[in-house]
Amino acid sequence: MDPWSKRYPMAPGMLRKAEFKPGQRVLAISDIHACKALLERLLKKLDYRPGTDALVLAGDLLTKGEENMAMLDLAMELAALPDVYILLGNCDGMNDEAEAPWLPVFLDRQPRQLFWEQCAAQGIGRSEALADAHGTIQALCRAYPEQAAFLTGLPRILASEQYYFAHAAMDAAKPPQEQDPVDVITRRGFLQTAGRFDRLLIVGHYPACNYDLTECRLSSYYDKARNILCIDGGNRVKTGGQLNGVVLQDGRYLGCEWVDDLPAARVLRPQAEKPATVNINWPSYGVQPLQWQGELCRCRHETTGREFWAPAQLVEQTESGWKLADDYTDYRPPLQTGQQVGLAARAGDWALIKTGDRPGWVPASWLQQE
Repeated sequence: MDPWSKRYPMAPGMLRKAEFKPGQRVLAISDIHACKALLERLLKKLDYRPGTDALVLAGDLLTKGEENMAMLDLAMELAALPDVYILLGNCDGMNDEAEAPWLPVFLDRQPRQLFWEQCAAQGIGRSEALADAHGTIQALCRAYPEQAAFLTGLPRILASEQYYFAHAAMDAAKPPQEQDPVDVITRRGFLQTAGRFDRLLIVGHYPACNYDLTECRLSSYYDKARNILCIDGGNRVKTGGQLNGVVLQDGRYLGCEWVDDLPAARVLRPQAEKPATVNINWPSYGVQPLQWQGELCRCRHETTGREFWAPAQLVEQTESGWKLADDYTDYRPPLQTGQQVGLAARAGDWALIKTGDRPGWVPASWLQQE
């Protein structure tokens, strides 16, 4: 069952309006996913100045990370500051979930969320919580009334003369008050079918790197022709994902900063750059193995027909056929001896690293973890 299949119209509290001052920096961040420490690092990197800059947190404050209660407390503190706007994401609701029959399944399969942290703080065990999940939700709302009211009151769209903000999507053919409130927080792959907007639309929810079929970059993706800026960096979703923050001013996109928490590694020998030929993302993992060669496998991607080499450990046979075990790019970045990189993953003799906002591969023996 689709947990968001119930449809209903926009209510007045779901749309909020904002007025940004001429020349004011507007900082936008989405998909924090309970990573409070990362958010604090990013705000510092962006040189956020409360009372001078505006700040928009565009949904998914919670879930998938391990600082849910602390992140919610920080969000409530930020919301009390001038020119701070916080939107609802599909990972932030509690009261809507209390009405849904799928709630026990959802809670059981996602251990890193506000529900479980609050249960632990209240001394509610796992079996007890799941036996009456709806009742447990209501008990937690009574135990944490300010937090529950804060989440319930979050709008889904922020509109100003220069910008629209939503967690996932908007329909360019409809005004904000006529949007589908479920779509605006849940729609995937929005950019693939989106129209053109009359002002800059900023969305998260769907990692921006999914939109380029050749080159994988985890920073924001700007479609200037349609006036859409996708800012989700894949934090806690993508291997090597990052938390993005974009800088806006007077209706213009100025740039993107990011942070991650990958362990550092030192490059032991140089590597020449090998440009990417594929950028494969969920759910298009289907491949056809063509040739096995030691720790490598040459594959044909079913969706695009492109052929590429991948670490053999990433190619696996399932009941429905051969698939990649994760997102994949065949990019090999240029590296210099002594260079520091982020270590995202290992696959056999190969390591996935990040240089800047870009993941790529290097022989694992060419790295020394710090």
